[in-house]
Amino acid sequence: MSMPHPALPDPRLYPDPMPSNMLIHYTLSVLNAASDSDREACRVSLKQAVADILERGDVLTLSVALAMVPSQAAYRVLWEALRAAAEQPEGRYAVIFAVPLVLVVGAKPEATLPERIEDVDGLNALLREHGVFAPGAEVFLSGKLLHPDTVAGISSAQLYRFTRSLADAARGLPLELEASAVTVRNDGVFLRYLIGVAIQEEGEPAPVKLGGSVGPWGIPLMKFLGEQLKTDGVTLFPIARPPQALLQAMVAGGSARQEVALQAFASSMIRKLRDLGQEPVAVLSAHENGELRCTISAPGDEKNWEGFVWPLSPLDSVPLIASQFCELMAECRVSDVRVVAQVQPDQQNGIPLFLTADDIPAPGSTLQ
Repeated sequence: MSMPHPALPDPRLYPDPMPSNMLIHYTLSVLNAASDSDREACRVSLKQAVADILERGDVLTLSVALAMVPSQAAYRVLWEALRAAAEQPEGRYAVIFAVPLVLVVGAKPEATLPERIEDVDGLNALLREHGVFAPGAEVFLSGKLLHPDTVAGISSAQLYRFTRSLADAARGLPLELEASAVTVRNDGVFLRYLIGVAIQEEGEPAPVKLGGSVGPWGIPLMKFLGEQLKTDGVTLFPIARPPQALLQAMVAGGSARQEVALQAFASSMIRKLRDLGQEPVAVLSAHENGELRCTISAPGDEKNWEGFVWPLSPLDSVPLIASQFCELMAECRVSDVRVVAQVQPDQQNGIPLFLTADDIPAPGSTLQ
């Protein structure tokens, strides 16, 4: 029977509470409310305060508050208030959404994929055919492949205005968003977004299915994207995640890209060690700069090991990532998984610290 793994610590640090900051004051009021009714009243006040700030276009005040929250729970409360204020007005409004695409690409020596889906009509027809877009709803998904930085450049104040001002979906966002091609040498895992607009009519069903899991449309869309992005000398595995409202799509896309990259890293390194006749050991640790790091190595082999870095975003769940890592190792039949119970330094002797099988004890003991 295998030993249970110790809990992986969360290495993120938070400042002391700043109740003098209005948004943080409201946020803490939600967390500390004495009853459900009080909590809901505090949520309403927080949402209205955020909406007032967005109306003024004061994104700096929001950024400061998000940076100064005293806990992940507080960040989540403020983030949800931001989403509600920016993306969910009353009456008729525009739903700004995105489809995250994780592209697993292999090419030798180097290749560049197309920067957009040329058959935009076919893309939209496929999603409508499979019920992702509601029958008769006004929805349009652009074919441009957008870099995460481009999507992150759409401010919450712009999003607030667009949801309230866009009259139709077909013209998309009134922004010059440049498509970003993927250039790869050997192999890599990349994230791009397809961005869309849907019109939510008051009292009508949702025009686009947001969130949830990939439905029957997943395989047809994967095949369609594979054809559209086909490039000589390239192997491509496109993975589309469900459409999400824009702010949540950025969170979901970043997490999905990391999950797939971790899977690709682990399977490649495990196969390499087994080809060398060695049994792999997986090590997972948390580091002071807010990163999780894992290595795949073999005892006594200082040469054949590799490391993977997961920079923690504010909404990442450390227990969930640790659980997914252990599940992945189980699927790969790696029985020796070592989770380090203490937060580790970022560097050792001036270089990033990665712990391998020779650096920590086997399961059942702890790092001293």
